[in-house]
Amino acid sequence: MSLLTAIRRTGVLGSRPVQNALGLVWTVLRHGPTLYALAAWNARRTPDQMALVDGDGPLTYAELLKRADEMAAALACQVRPGEAVGPLCGNSADFVAALLACVRTGARTVLLGTSFSAAEIGRVSAEQRLRLLICDGDWPERLRGEIGPDVTLLPLCGLGEARPRFLTPSRAGPLVLLTSGSTGTPKAVRSRVGIRAGLRVAGALLDALPLRAGAPTLLPLPLFHGHGLATLGMGLALGAPLHLCRPTADTIWRTLQEEGIEVLVLVPTLLHRLLDAPGKRAAPALRAIICGSAPLGTRLAMAALERFGDVLFNLYGSTETGLISLATPADLRAAPGGVGRALPGVNLELDGEVGRVIVGGHDTGDLASRDAAGRLTLHGRADELLICGGENVFPASLEERITALEAVAECAVVGVPCAEFGTGIHALIVLRPGHNMTPEQLQDELRPLLPRMFRPQKITLLDVLPRTLTGRLLRARLPAETDMKEGATDGNPPP
Repeated sequence: MSLLTAIRRTGVLGSRPVQNALGLVWTVLRHGPTLYALAAWNARRTPDQMALVDGDGPLTYAELLKRADEMAAALACQVRPGEAVGPLCGNSADFVAALLACVRTGARTVLLGTSFSAAEIGRVSAEQRLRLLICDGDWPERLRGEIGPDVTLLPLCGLGEARPRFLTPSRAGPLVLLTSGSTGTPKAVRSRVGIRAGLRVAGALLDALPLRAGAPTLLPLPLFHGHGLATLGMGLALGAPLHLCRPTADTIWRTLQEEGIEVLVLVPTLLHRLLDAPGKRAAPALRAIICGSAPLGTRLAMAALERFGDVLFNLYGSTETGLISLATPADLRAAPGGVGRALPGVNLELDGEVGRVIVGGHDTGDLASRDAAGRLTLHGRADELLICGGENVFPASLEERITALEAVAECAVVGVPCAEFGTGIHALIVLRPGHNMTPEQLQDELRPLLPRMFRPQKITLLDVLPRTLTGRLLRARLPAETDMKEGATDGNPPP
């Protein structure tokens, strides 16, 4: 299906498709292919339609654009087109308006993660040559002494107090995404996705996902992350009200039920918490759960399909390469926990039966296999591969097998020195509420499930695993053996 056909199917062009399409083209020519252009297009054709909902209530497209233009007028007095601005804010309508304002002024916008430390923000500020930091909360105090004197700190609440004035169209300002990677050090990432390939992928997504214009969408993920930013773009493109909420199970459930949410965008960690929340709750309006940013295990995928029906979709991609593949509910029924087939426009290769994922000549660093139907299954990062007794051990696959135990909520495995196998397994486990098993009891339950060389030499019980805000496991921040609390088993794996 062509992109135009897919767009028309969503109903976003309304009863006057030619006029609305020409209006979009005119707006994009004036402001560039940006988030601001999408907001301006909606404000022109449906000014009173709801655009965003946060803790302070709803905001229409007309109100959103007015707020963004007021902020852009204030920013234009402090930064020139091409200079770098760093928004450092939690999710809110004001943050969205500030983001649109940065793009409107032609600034190079570096999206800073609120999970970064003050020292990391200081390093990024210097590396990216930030001219201005837009902050909310207590960041101005936390950043004192960490940023240079040439960087201006501007509270988000004070942005837009300048009197609005006419802004001449400027060159669209680029968005710069940061990733913490496996080391936890933020770095700028450049997208390798071309316009033609991007349009083909967009058309394939619109064709596969049950999206419609105006469908209420719920986003509990941070907007500074690629997953959240893409959802904002999707909402603006479809004229869909985007509900921003705190990432807690109770808040998500309440919003699903009270706001008639049709599209829920989240990560596996939040999906797990949603299913584990007490009480049997329903979300009858839900048409699509779009999951991504971290591995979706078999057990979790099947539990979600059983609870919500065939509405679960699993996306796989990276900031550099964009979206790579999509697993539909049918794919997940056939290959639970997989990431589906490569999307049209994506040139994907594997350098072995279980090999590195190569997209457009770029090595993603991920390991995957492909079944006879072309569906991909991820096996973790290539640099995390363990070799135990001459056998390859994929941590993500072993972790999924251990979490199959009823008492185990989460698990991470790392390699430890082993005289017998060269490398042994250390399992760090978080138990489900109400389960008080000891490491020795867990070893007993794992004995019939795992070959001897794959059984943990050590099991340590933790209260929580270190993860990013989008649920990706931070292996570099797993506690060292000397930092472990009591509750570990040591020695050779049980016979």
